[in-house]
Amino acid sequence: MILLIDSYDSFTNNLSQLVRDTTGKKVITIHNDTYKPDEYESFFTNFLPMFDYIVIGPGPGHPANPSDIGIISWLLQKYKSQESQNQAAVPILGICLGFQSICYEFDNQVLKLESVKHGQIYDVYPIEVNGLFKTLNSFPSVRYHSLYVDIEQLSDTLKPLAYCLDESDQKVLMAAKHTRLPFYGVQYHPESICSERGIELIKNFDELAESYNKLCNRTLKKSESQEYVNESIAFESSVHPSGLISSGKLKTTLRASTNLYFKKFQMPQAINSVGICNYLYSKETPFFLLNSASFPGEWSIIGLPTLGKSEVITHSVDENDKIKVSLYGSLESRKKISLGSRSAWAFVGEKFREKYIPRENFGSIHTRDIPFLGGYLGIISYEEGQHIIIDKLDSITNPEVDCTPDLKLVYIERFMIFDHVTGDWFVISINQDNQHEQIWCENLAEELTSHVADGKLVIEKSNVPDSINDFVLPQDIDIAIELPSRDIYRNQFEKCQEYLHSGDSYELCLTTQSKIRLPSSIKAWEMYKVLTIKKNPSPFSCFMEFDDITLISSSPERFLSWKDDSVTKKKMVELRPIKGTVKKTEDMTYEKAHKILKTPKEMGENLMIVDLIRHDLHSFIEKVTVDQLMSVEEYETVFQLVSVIRGELSSESSFNGLDILRESLPPGSMTGAPKKRSIELLQDLESSQTTSIGGGRRGIYSGVVGYWSITDDSDWSVVIRSLFHYNNDKENTDDIKLWRIGAGGAITVLSEADSEWEEMEVKLSSVLQSFR
Repeated sequence: MILLIDSYDSFTNNLSQLVRDTTGKKVITIHNDTYKPDEYESFFTNFLPMFDYIVIGPGPGHPANPSDIGIISWLLQKYKSQESQNQAAVPILGICLGFQSICYEFDNQVLKLESVKHGQIYDVYPIEVNGLFKTLNSFPSVRYHSLYVDIEQLSDTLKPLAYCLDESDQKVLMAAKHTRLPFYGVQYHPESICSERGIELIKNFDELAESYNKLCNRTLKKSESQEYVNESIAFESSVHPSGLISSGKLKTTLRASTNLYFKKFQMPQAINSVGICNYLYSKETPFFLLNSASFPGEWSIIGLPTLGKSEVITHSVDENDKIKVSLYGSLESRKKISLGSRSAWAFVGEKFREKYIPRENFGSIHTRDIPFLGGYLGIISYEEGQHIIIDKLDSITNPEVDCTPDLKLVYIERFMIFDHVTGDWFVISINQDNQHEQIWCENLAEELTSHVADGKLVIEKSNVPDSINDFVLPQDIDIAIELPSRDIYRNQFEKCQEYLHSGDSYELCLTTQSKIRLPSSIKAWEMYKVLTIKKNPSPFSCFMEFDDITLISSSPERFLSWKDDSVTKKKMVELRPIKGTVKKTEDMTYEKAHKILKTPKEMGENLMIVDLIRHDLHSFIEKVTVDQLMSVEEYETVFQLVSVIRGELSSESSFNGLDILRESLPPGSMTGAPKKRSIELLQDLESSQTTSIGGGRRGIYSGVVGYWSITDDSDWSVVIRSLFHYNNDKENTDDIKLWRIGAGGAITVLSEADSEWEEMEVKLSSVLQSFR
């Protein structure tokens, strides 16, 4: 059994999986503060002897800071004090911060690198053939560090084992061992997707530890009971701080006999989802639209809520212990429910379990599996994710009216589906309360097809205004745009660099918010048409208009999807992070964009998020694959660097997709890494902009929007390239609606303030161009 000590890094689960896969041994992970100082001796005496060896993982911070490393310093000092007593130690392998901690506790300075390396690939050169490196052949590995130990000044207690060469051919220490104790360490990250010989490293150390334990007659202590181990480490609550949502496998409920009513029909190619919704809008029929305009989205979903019947769930972190349940369009039905010891996520999970129906219960109605067969559509804010310091947040909306909505879901039983691949349309209902639902489906399909000839379902691009400004009436106020301060941004950027150079983060996704003051007469749907038809078509655009919040999104980024594989029938999970953006111009070709995006800076940003996402998925899935690594994709207004990470959720797993969604939020592409420390730093940094929301609140921006089908298939996109509006925003007036736009980018040590500001402006302009 192997103990892994985690310092709240965002790559720890990758390291755990590497060790587990390589050795075949059980890996137990604890945080460095799982035990309190008054428990250290008990941990050392009763718990540590159960393990073959210890792996001390990476993390943010400096080994001289007690709050950064917790028990690690005490443990190494304990062995240091016992060294003269010839007592057998537990072998230790340190990675990055773990390596630096070994060096620091054994009389070496840990200094700041002049040229920080975060997500860069360098060749590692072994110094001699030894137990850790059995060949002198160099190999590429990924460096994530701003701190180092001087190889020329290494204390007599440590022996250098490997190095790499920086740009000036200066040797940087990459591995070392204690001269007497069984302590080894490497500065690089063997668990990264772009590191080679990671398996070999773990295999070699495993053999070294086994040989040492035999030589010293270390007899592993057997726990009196498995319960002792479980109670001692409480690992599940460390990995899943919010508590698990699932209570085992989803089971078929009494609603398994639910009928699915549908009508399949064809429409001319000129008719699309926006045209259908525009027709519904003209009839004052409410709808929610998840619209795919290009790859990788292949479906459009039009949810048709029923007034006074469709259930709406609302949660705000401002009032974390309560959740609101209401019926769509009904003021009288609203009621707040105390969550007690549950989380809002657990409440949603319970609701879903009542509605879940296996896909096979419906049979096949199409040549391809339709992703959404009724269920929840909605929005989840950035603040519903992990690690946000809730007490610091200011509410966006007027507290006398209501709290800021952070989770907003509507349960949809009637809807339309468009398959962009086959060109087929469907009107579908799973409503069981009305015996005439099949007639409703057929009537709606007939009504729509009857308008094919008169053009009511077609939106000509030429008929959509070039700008939202065209909707301003003579008596209206002018549209006013308030942008973030460039001077404040420059200060924020410099502060980011301080954190990156001090080892507190590898990457910080610094975001800003802009305010748009619009005349109250301008309708959200008209704005959506300008944005997504004229200005910025995208794979994951949406129109979500609730009673308290409206989102108009033209996002290019899938965050997370899970669905049944049509062949294996297992649940496949996919994430598609985007990092790296180049604006499309007449002069910017794909080849030029490829050259710009395939640079160490852009690739380093993307690599860090790929490794972070692998870590998140490894909490639930053993086998995680990177099926596309840093490919350049072309969109309507930009070129972007995109990766694809996938995993298979075993049918034997006690987790489901909602667990993965909950524990992966906020999206890593919008935070940086290590995620926990980065989120905490960004919350303070972003609150300094005059256009920001108090307490660094992002709101819907950087959250996710999507669907969760009753068949447990789901797809969520990141809310970027979007406009959003709160009906009860404190800055609204009778004549003015305040809309907000978020934009930002990843700051690394290779970033330049002016370039990052310009990249932020490129992303902002994809939405702001709707006003020009």
